[in-house]
Amino acid sequence: MNHHPTLAAVVVATTSLAQPAPRFHWPMDGANGTVVQEVIAGQNGLLQGGGVWAPDVGHHGGSCRFDGVDDRVLLGPCDMTTGTGEFSLSMWVRPDFVTGMDRTLLAKTIGPTAQDHIWSMTFVGANALRFRLRTGPTTTELTTAPSSVFGGAWYHIVGSYDGALMRIYLNGALMAETAVAGAMGYHPQAPASMAALSTGAAPFSGWIDDVRLFDHGLSQSDVIDLLLEQLSTGIQRTPSPTLSDGRLLLPADQWRTGRVMDATGRTLRELGPVELSGPIELRSWSPGYYLVCLQAVGHQRTWPIVVQ
Repeated sequence: MNHHPTLAAVVVATTSLAQPAPRFHWPMDGANGTVVQEVIAGQNGLLQGGGVWAPDVGHHGGSCRFDGVDDRVLLGPCDMTTGTGEFSLSMWVRPDFVTGMDRTLLAKTIGPTAQDHIWSMTFVGANALRFRLRTGPTTTELTTAPSSVFGGAWYHIVGSYDGALMRIYLNGALMAETAVAGAMGYHPQAPASMAALSTGAAPFSGWIDDVRLFDHGLSQSDVIDLLLEQLSTGIQRTPSPTLSDGRLLLPADQWRTGRVMDATGRTLRELGPVELSGPIELRSWSPGYYLVCLQAVGHQRTWPIVVQ
């Protein structure tokens, strides 16, 4: 017997504005050498310890593999000088394994203690994430509950601060949040680094790809766009779909492919040609939170849908 759900409104608002542009972006698409190219501000990184480029292993093209011993990338200060007081980091990671020790993904610190972190994202406690951020004189720690994080799979990780809330997203799902007051300051004396602290401590073992820093707190719709983005950085927005009598009515476009995903980014099923050209029947879906992702020539669009 089919379940007949009540369909909530589309929970991500459609806007004519593009998602915030990053202030720094390291695509991690190198093939050799020790220069890690940054494509917006010219803040190139320096690969140390023998990290290996993996042109065919990345989530967005290539990536870089780190051995969890002494590999790291020194990035320079990477301060946000636009005065927004907000901050976000976004990256794709593929851990070899997740252990009980801290393993640094990104960090900007002035020393070894927790309160020395200006910002950082680390794996902790085998399969949790910790986001640290300094506003004023205080560094706040936000840690997720243990998650389903396994070695050998790609994960999209975002830490976001919008001036009021710190948030951690894993594969588009909000995993933790906390209220924080104050704005970020400038700390040019604090070096930023990737895959370990700048000293080489707390190293990460695995692959890192497509690292971005923002001077805005990313919204969930921004995070979802980044999660489902493929090789393009500009995602055109289309009108929102409408819900009618248990069916999702898509905006007119030449949709080529489509898929339905859960909140962690796992594909549940592909959409066929009939669904791409007509309404999507939702009345047989189980209650839950879904992402409907459609791809046309040159752009894509994603809508979160709640089925109750």
